[in-house]
Amino acid sequence: MNRLEGCTIEPLNPETCRAVLEWVAGGPTPAGFDRCLIWLLAHCRDGVTWGRRENSSWPLSATPFPDLCPAVSADNLLEMRLFGKREEIMIWRSEEEFLGRRLVDEPQQSEDSPLRPHDETRILSGDRLLEGPKDGFSRVKTAAGTQQAVPLECTESDFKDGWWPLRLSVRHYFEQEPHTGAVRVAASRLVHLFKEVR
Repeated sequence: MNRLEGCTIEPLNPETCRAVLEWVAGGPTPAGFDRCLIWLLAHCRDGVTWGRRENSSWPLSATPFPDLCPAVSADNLLEMRLFGKREEIMIWRSEEEFLGRRLVDEPQQSEDSPLRPHDETRILSGDRLLEGPKDGFSRVKTAAGTQQAVPLECTESDFKDGWWPLRLSVRHYFEQEPHTGAVRVAASRLVHLFKEVR
């Protein structure tokens, strides 16, 4: 287990990664993983799929929008993140198997430390509603034609006057090079998905 200021990072073995994949596909919750994970973002060979947790299951955007979002499986998954306010599980495909890590927030030692975690908010693609909400997912697009199906219930008014309301919170953790004192990002994780209303 590795520690940075504000978090611990635990490597996940291939068996645990497979158990998480089975959980997303409707299987049992792996022991010790039933915490504050709320959102899912999967990059597959044939597209991007979002999901959100409901009790112990993971509804995915592939169900209401199968023409846009692929089903998540061991055959097509490249990288997947399950995340929430306190932790993230990230799984990725290596040459022969799946590897992963679990990053869990820990209490900070000092608010004044140059190594304290830093949050940023990123704007996600989508300036108009294309379809939905459908089963809790909304299909959005841009003027250029880029589309995605997010696990949020959006309405036309969310995009009024060309507003891009979709947001993703990202948290960065830092380390310091002992010889030079230079500080750099050592790890980043997804925290929250939301709509920003103006």
